[in-house]
Amino acid sequence: METNQKTSASWCILRMSGPRTLTLVRSLVAAGIEAWTPTVTRSIRVPRSKAKRERDFPIMPTFVFAHARHLPELRRCLGLPSNPHPAFSIFRHGGRIPLITDREIESVRAIETQGQEARRLAHQQAMDAARRAKRHHVEVGSEVEIPEGGFAGLTGIVEESDGKFALVCFGGSLRVKVASFLLATDGV
Repeated sequence: METNQKTSASWCILRMSGPRTLTLVRSLVAAGIEAWTPTVTRSIRVPRSKAKRERDFPIMPTFVFAHARHLPELRRCLGLPSNPHPAFSIFRHGGRIPLITDREIESVRAIETQGQEARRLAHQQAMDAARRAKRHHVEVGSEVEIPEGGFAGLTGIVEESDGKFALVCFGGSLRVKVASFLLATDGV
């Protein structure tokens, strides 16, 4: 080993051409080598179509982090006449292989996690908006339950419904106007 740092919680940096970044990660992981690169998922348009699909893109193209304990295996792959993985090199600086600790890449992992969380939240908001926009007619006189929200778990009888909202009587004088997409019936 060309470094004094511990390899138990350290990562080495692999370099490759930008388009090969994710391909290399997948290849190394399939071979049992712990490798990672920060990614972001984006919605892209399918060529010659209006359809969209989701695709992963590297946040830092040309950089892949491989666990330092795999350095001997990575060196062995580089020494083979035909490397089983996409072309890569082990990053060197000053004649040695610098190792990066988990703590040093926490900020990059946090950026990746924030992007994933923002994407999940945007997807959830779009699903909620689509659910709200869809009219859900509930028959007057039907028994409904509210599965979520402030009245979650309550069961009542629909007294009025216009497809978007329903007036639900929960017994006695307790009548509440509820968005119809929030109501669950036996028929739904």
